[in-house]
Amino acid sequence: MTPPTSAKPPGRPMDVHREAALLDATLELLSEVGYERLTLTAVCERAKASTKTMYRRWANKDELMAAALRRAALRVVDQSAHVTATGSLRGDLLHNLAPTGEPQAQSSARYISGLLVAASDDGGVGRMAKELVRLHHARLAETVLGWARERGEVGEDADPVLLADLTRAATLHQILVADGQVDAAFVESLVDRVLLPVLTPRQSGGAR
Repeated sequence: MTPPTSAKPPGRPMDVHREAALLDATLELLSEVGYERLTLTAVCERAKASTKTMYRRWANKDELMAAALRRAALRVVDQSAHVTATGSLRGDLLHNLAPTGEPQAQSSARYISGLLVAASDDGGVGRMAKELVRLHHARLAETVLGWARERGEVGEDADPVLLADLTRAATLHQILVADGQVDAAFVESLVDRVLLPVLTPRQSGGAR
């Protein structure tokens, strides 16, 4: 006996370029209008695609958003594979935390707010949003602290999770609460006044 099926068979697979255009349009609109105001109609208009094309691949906004956030996370992984070594922990932090001008690297307040709203979702959107918020600083922290240990700048107890958490918290506060920019001056202050004293307490506090 053949078991019943509740879903109709899939249609023609979507062209990969069309799929990428829809996902990129979703991320662009997330930066511009935030999560709650983002609509499927606006995404299709931005990507110059029909709603029929979109619904062939994703059933609703949550599925589309989860896929878009997954695409953004893959970009972060690719970018973090190119962390630059400068020869010192301070230099590594300053260089790699500095704004690059890339759209996904210098996130807007609406983009960050949209991720945090999406992160409150209990489903796939929430999981992907939390992963994206966490991912960049986590991978950067693991890499630069690994180099710092090899150079003897920090001990084995230097915690990449703490480094990532402090960096993320300060960045979110700067963007969402202080209405400021994550610019070179902010990064230098964060590194010299917060991160290095926490990571190298003996060196930073030795003069006391």
